[in-house]
Amino acid sequence: MEEPDLAHFTSIPWCSAILSNPAYKTTPTFSRHPKPTTEDSLIAVSLSSPSTISHCLSLYVPPASPETFVSEIITLLTLGAGMNGGVDMLHGGIIATLLDDVMGTLLTVNKDRGGVPLTQGTVTASLSVRYLKGVRTPGTVAVWARCRRREGRRFWLEGEVRDAEGMAVARGEAVWVRVDGKVEKEKEKGRL
Repeated sequence: MEEPDLAHFTSIPWCSAILSNPAYKTTPTFSRHPKPTTEDSLIAVSLSSPSTISHCLSLYVPPASPETFVSEIITLLTLGAGMNGGVDMLHGGIIATLLDDVMGTLLTVNKDRGGVPLTQGTVTASLSVRYLKGVRTPGTVAVWARCRRREGRRFWLEGEVRDAEGMAVARGEAVWVRVDGKVEKEKEKGRL
């Protein structure tokens, strides 16, 4: 399936260099797709416009075996000025949101033994972000997310936002936890 934003990112030289690597495969950025529930509405609705995030494309290196965990993902994002906190500068809370969302995309491309994306019933338990440099808008960034470790129901993830020169502008570390159906039960009770 052809990704609708592929042509946009191919037209940006530094993004085209990433996209020309034959090892990468594109994947839908699942949080960008509106759902019948309110799930992902921040990314799919509120942050999906010409003045917020106009274009988005995610890539990963498929593992040699389908049973192997995908350990890294890259998401390219073109950002507008509608998310600024300062003059021509992206708001720090949005930077944290982008890191968190791309970490979730990494878990979504990975599935459990039943074929269900790992983000089903998985939540962010903690997220720590270090801001290294301002993110200018409008502009395009690459957000990288990696899984450092998995243990039981916990996933230790790290991420980085990079600018057009490949310089890290923010780094994040997170722990995600599988809540094993608790979220669905709370939704059924009307508590979430």
